[in-house]
Amino acid sequence: MSDPKAEAGDRELADHYDREEDPAQGDWGEPEPLRKPERLDVTLSVRFTPSEIATIRSRAEAAGLKPTAYIRQCSLAAERAPIDRALITRTVDALARDLDDLRRATG
Repeated sequence: MSDPKAEAGDRELADHYDREEDPAQGDWGEPEPLRKPERLDVTLSVRFTPSEIATIRSRAEAAGLKPTAYIRQCSLAAERAPIDRALITRTVDALARDLDDLRRATG
């Protein structure tokens, strides 16, 4: 690419850069279309204690988010299997029986 003359005016510079492609700038091409985020139109009411909301606001600020965005992000990030309460009950019962057996054996 040839350099325009130092004394070139604005119009001459514009014409020059319209004709020349700057390899450092890459292909300008068409701009990427903007993607609009999905509309948030469902509201869910959640209650917090004053200390809980203070913690949420503090963490949201540290993350650079509004509290509602922080809550949404946290709730969707942690996708875990639901708690199997029956399995927990069976496990606790088995541990209680083992503890009772241990107490009888040592007691």
